[in-house]
Amino acid sequence: MPIPTFLDRLPFRLPLTGPKKRGPIVLASWDQVNVYFLVVKERKESFVAVAWGTLERDSEKPALSVLSQFLTENKITASRLLLLLPRTDLEMTTVEIPPAEEEEVAALVRAEVEQLIGDGEHELVVDYRLLDGATPPVVSGAPAVPQDATDGVDVEMELRRSQTAAAFSLEQSDLDAWVDAVSGTGLQLAAFTSRQTAPLYRLRQQRAFRASLSVLIIVYEGEVELSFFRGNRLASLRTFRAGSHEVGTLTDQIQMEVQRSVSLMDFVSPGEMPELLVLVRSKLDGPTEGDAIDEDSLNELPTLCESLSARPVYVTIPIEDSAFENGMDEQDESDSGSPDPVLVAAASVFQEHHMAVDLIHPKLPPVLPNPVRRWAAIAALALGCFGIGSYTLMADVNDLKSQVSERKQELVETERVAAKIQEKADETRYVQQWLSDQVDWLSQLQRLSSQFPEGQLANVRRLSANVDGSTGVIDISVQVNDPDRVAELENALRDANFSITSKRISEQANNEEYPWQFEARIAFSIPPLDERDEEIFTMPGSTSPTEALDANEPPAVEEVI
Repeated sequence: MPIPTFLDRLPFRLPLTGPKKRGPIVLASWDQVNVYFLVVKERKESFVAVAWGTLERDSEKPALSVLSQFLTENKITASRLLLLLPRTDLEMTTVEIPPAEEEEVAALVRAEVEQLIGDGEHELVVDYRLLDGATPPVVSGAPAVPQDATDGVDVEMELRRSQTAAAFSLEQSDLDAWVDAVSGTGLQLAAFTSRQTAPLYRLRQQRAFRASLSVLIIVYEGEVELSFFRGNRLASLRTFRAGSHEVGTLTDQIQMEVQRSVSLMDFVSPGEMPELLVLVRSKLDGPTEGDAIDEDSLNELPTLCESLSARPVYVTIPIEDSAFENGMDEQDESDSGSPDPVLVAAASVFQEHHMAVDLIHPKLPPVLPNPVRRWAAIAALALGCFGIGSYTLMADVNDLKSQVSERKQELVETERVAAKIQEKADETRYVQQWLSDQVDWLSQLQRLSSQFPEGQLANVRRLSANVDGSTGVIDISVQVNDPDRVAELENALRDANFSITSKRISEQANNEEYPWQFEARIAFSIPPLDERDEEIFTMPGSTSPTEALDANEPPAVEEVI
């Protein structure tokens, strides 16, 4: 297949180079064990299901070959293919993009992806889905947007806030390989999208997300997909491998992953718990629509919805009367049940032209104005105004070029200074974080020793120190010549704002000089960094805190003296 040229990717060329075939459409996806497919036909203003099923993957054959062989053997005809790839086959990167106009977002996302992935020899194909449910950080000088704001936020205010996007990418050579593989099956690749984003638009149409924070759970063989929603806005995407498909074990793993993800999201209020939703794909998830619900069997074999206390959601499609023709009657009952809801939702989105991610037709920045027209107008005006008009226009053009060069130079200098300032700010933040974790043990030991009795009255045999959160703890073992020294020492330390707890007091008959021994734990609060007196720390070898951080040498959390 020839590599598309630049002209082939221009917007006015898309209708000419787009799919020309008509007829049934095959939607396909797969996981580690199965291949899922759905064949639909256009009927008036919607699609109807013609054939569907679940095929077992062959370790020696690609998933597309398994699907093509099944369609051929069962004489199921189709013209186009819509591929829904899992995270294992399609790279996804979450990127932060600065405030920008809508037409600039595509270029910014592509630039961020290329910067994260690195410069490669092959051209990247990038498409994205904005995560508009995640509260973006406020740009300096921009007004704050309340967390409960929804679709009514002022457009100008939104443009002044940074955005988060889930970017899907692969190399152009890999996309060409997929196109060639699909062409080898006799089909035409109509869309190439992410499996996880495919059902989200349809579920939003069904108003499935009713809580302020929701989690959509989709279970496959060997993996689970989580989609987090703030209201009806997508906030985050997550995929993890499932250790087991036993309901109890899977429930524990899903709950742990949801809690872990929510704890890392800055747009979630402390203590806020999401509503769990399960997209029902099989009897493991919950009873499919139309199934008779037997209470006795549900009590014996609880479903994932019941185990998670989750709300089941469904996606359906009209079925053609002759759906069990073309080989559908030859499949097992487990394979010819309801069509896979993810594929059903993807068919609806494709029919309504609301595909959020499609690497065959990715979102592109607008085409720059054609400079030929501008210069043609200038030339016509020059000819109309004779020589004087031509001279004036050329002078203006030269002046504008000079101004552009000056502005570019100013921009380069400003970016260089901003990078330096940011670098210094990062170093300052690292040093402050390092200093906030330090404890001035010498000062504390000096305060402690000043409260001890003289050497002939007491002897410190052992002393250890460590940090417990915002509290410093010192454990000591002391020998004294008189048990009254224990009370005197405790009172002296409490007067010096120490907290002391004596653990054990014992008498040692074999020690005439210090016949009494006791152990105690001394605690004191560690003041925050902004409340401490100015201190200068000198590390061994004249190494500064910044150099220690750059060398990946974190400060010690516990010191033993």
